Amino acid sequence: MKKDNRGITLTEMIVTFALVAIFMAAAVSVITSAVVTHSELTASMYAQSVGEMLLDKVTGELAGANAEKGHGIVISSRQQKEEELIESSAEFYDREGRKTTCTINDGLLTFHYPQEVVTDREGRTSIGEEEDWALEEKAYMGFRVTRMQIRRANEENILEITIQIKNLKTGYEYTTSRCTKCYNFNSQSDFNRIRENTV
Repeated sequence: MKKDNRGITLTEMIVTFALVAIFMAAAVSVITSAVVTHSELTASMYAQSVGEMLLDKVTGELAGANAEKGHGIVISSRQQKEEELIESSAEFYDREGRKTTCTINDGLLTFHYPQEVVTDREGRTSIGEEEDWALEEKAYMGFRVTRMQIRRANEENILEITIQIKNLKTGYEYTTSRCTKCYNFNSQSDFNRIRENTV
């Protein structure tokens, strides 16, 4: 007579549940690690994209700064004592001859164009409107500028721009820098009109 042993014993059931629990714990740790890595890579990718976009705008404007009529570039910097970081802004005349100030306002890159009297080529004068230009907040992808430093890289017409951004949700920070040549400043007298003031 044969015995029918189709059921499982309590020991087999406990071992099965223990193995399933071990595999689940391993899977959770692998998935958690993968999710953390993915979020870090995504934050890094977004940070690089935003940082490069901001550098493109700043270096593009400074590279085309107008040197006609004795115009120059004035870089104003102030030291923050606690963090020992330098905040900079640059005042210059853009390609069209409009006075411009490049600065950071509430974590956003801003170009301020003050109201000024404009004379066209025929000698007619008009009053230009005051305006601020800034990228839309969506373009920042959750990041804000925490520091912008502009400084002369040499005694001629090369400027170095450093931008540090921080994600408001994750706290991820990214710093990037680039040098640009101010093409309209070509002679020694032009170079002397690029000035740095530290407060």
